[in-house]
Amino acid sequence: MTWFADAGVPVHVLRRIAGHGSLMTTQRYLHPDVHKITAVGAALSAHLSPVRAPRSLPTPIVMTR
Repeated sequence: MTWFADAGVPVHVLRRIAGHGSLMTTQRYLHPDVHKITAVGAALSAHLSPVRAPRSLPTPIVMTR
């Protein structure tokens, strides 16, 4: 089950594959490795960093004759 989850299979699909009645039962069998957890944290940080960064103001347009 863990390999499927690491490959991106949603937990609700894993529940059906395993024939479990509840997601809690399926989650009991999932053991993500530390590298996957770290990678997901880094991806989330990268995704959120542009949101937190202050936005620069646009450069004023100067019209000349």
